[in-house]
Amino acid sequence: MTYYQKNFGRLLVKLDHVRTKYIRHRNFIIVVSFIVGALSALAAVFLKLLAGFVEHQSHRLNDWMGSNWLTAIFPLIGIGISLLILKRVFNGKLTRGVGFILKTILKHKSLLAIKHTFGHVITSAVTVAMGGSVGLEAPIVATGAAIGSNTAHDLRLKYRYKTLLLACGAASGIAAIFNSPIAGIIFALEVLMLDFNIPFFIPLLISTATATVVSQVLYPEKFFIFNIEGWDIQSIPFYILLGALCGFASVYTTFVVEKIEDHFDRRSMSWKTWLKGSIPLCLLIFFMPGLYGEGYGLITDLLNGNDKAITSHSLFGNIGNTHFAVIAMCLLLIAFKSVSAALTIGAGGNGGIFAPSLMIGGVLGYLYSYLINLTPYFSIKSPNFIVAGMAGILAGVMHAPLTAIFLLAEITGGYTLFIPLMIVTAISYFITRRYLKYSIYHKSLVEEKIINKNINVDEDNI
Repeated sequence: MTYYQKNFGRLLVKLDHVRTKYIRHRNFIIVVSFIVGALSALAAVFLKLLAGFVEHQSHRLNDWMGSNWLTAIFPLIGIGISLLILKRVFNGKLTRGVGFILKTILKHKSLLAIKHTFGHVITSAVTVAMGGSVGLEAPIVATGAAIGSNTAHDLRLKYRYKTLLLACGAASGIAAIFNSPIAGIIFALEVLMLDFNIPFFIPLLISTATATVVSQVLYPEKFFIFNIEGWDIQSIPFYILLGALCGFASVYTTFVVEKIEDHFDRRSMSWKTWLKGSIPLCLLIFFMPGLYGEGYGLITDLLNGNDKAITSHSLFGNIGNTHFAVIAMCLLLIAFKSVSAALTIGAGGNGGIFAPSLMIGGVLGYLYSYLINLTPYFSIKSPNFIVAGMAGILAGVMHAPLTAIFLLAEITGGYTLFIPLMIVTAISYFITRRYLKYSIYHKSLVEEKIINKNINVDEDNI
């Protein structure tokens, strides 16, 4: 132990003594949760602004060049930088995803290594900003969780409070990205499977509310622009069918991601795996530019009725039959977004399946409404089905229907679509559970016997 570490430790002991003498423990936890929420929000806003800015510039470059061949190469560079950082700085030991957080709670007393407080920010920033086809949500959740965990550790707090502050950080990351504090809390409870009593909800509320406020102050514009209209009772059968489609699409998405990631997991990260994953990814993005980055920009265009964004600079961009081009490109994006996400992670990038799930759901909902509106018999509101599709795929892939419902409800600025969201997510979730018992986050933990194989309620007991 160095001289500085000894003195820092003594300082913490003195501060802890002052704190226990003059501040009530409950009030102290609330103050710390406020700090954790603010720090997690800063990391989230930084990543979202950086990725959004670079993605916007890439679209401008495509328009200027009249082609996307140059930006299709960007992911190769971004993933290469991420891989280099992972290998040289972290010795390939920076665990990615969300499942490892739950493993840390159960096996390592909720203590995340300090490298997680900054490692995910760096590697995910270069991955997604340069077009890696993944989302920033998992890295942001990991960063927030690490901030909360290490803050609690430095303050010499017990395991239960360390777990609480870890959850505060994870929930705050989600809250800051989407301006959705309630969804952030539900995410921590539903995905991380945490069981807190009522008093523990106060710090969670404080941290997520703080993160939301910080996010809105630093970035007052909405990350997503929605134009949602009211729904009518006659559209319920269409939402039921969409829920079924989302369920099967969720099964496909999970299966593809698991198979490709398992293939890469059996091999150590190297320049060979980088090329093996990045080159196919670049080719996919060249033919389907909608696969570039998180994909939220494309969803925003579709919500505003700009279907040209689907085919712009793509394989079908110059086809005269507009309907054929839109339908074909939507099907390809739904089929290959999961492939491109898994290739990005397998090649050495850092990101998660959260954003790809939302994009797949949004495109599926748009395609579904597009096909129905082509018929002379029915007319449905496309934005509503885009939002419902996003919730349906998210619920199926993550096995988190409540998170999906409240997230999309908060994003849309109200509970106008609450009933359709409930219908679509419930059907999608139960169909997914019929074929996949465990979520993409929990399966490996069950296989390692870290969590009980009966973590979810069996359908037979419902």
